[in-house]
Amino acid sequence: MDDLDLSIDGELFRVSERSQPPGRLSYHFAWLNGPDEGTYGFTVGLSQPSPMSRQELMSEARGFVESFYEPGGIGEEDFPGHRPANQGR
Repeated sequence: MDDLDLSIDGELFRVSERSQPPGRLSYHFAWLNGPDEGTYGFTVGLSQPSPMSRQELMSEARGFVESFYEPGGIGEEDFPGHRPANQGR
């Protein structure tokens, strides 16, 4: 899979698929307009060799964004000055 760009409520991610041993896949989500000048992100590893669909990738990114900004989430704790894209930065 070529890198895929996703937008979730104004949050921009570049998703890269990677092959892991023994033939499993992982997906790295680089948060392009996230905290730490766009160097922040997350990785999802799969236990099966089947690729994720675009909808599944979007669901992973959406869940991450929601948990990041929820009360007590990573954003509030580690990046208090970072605001959601849809609220301006």
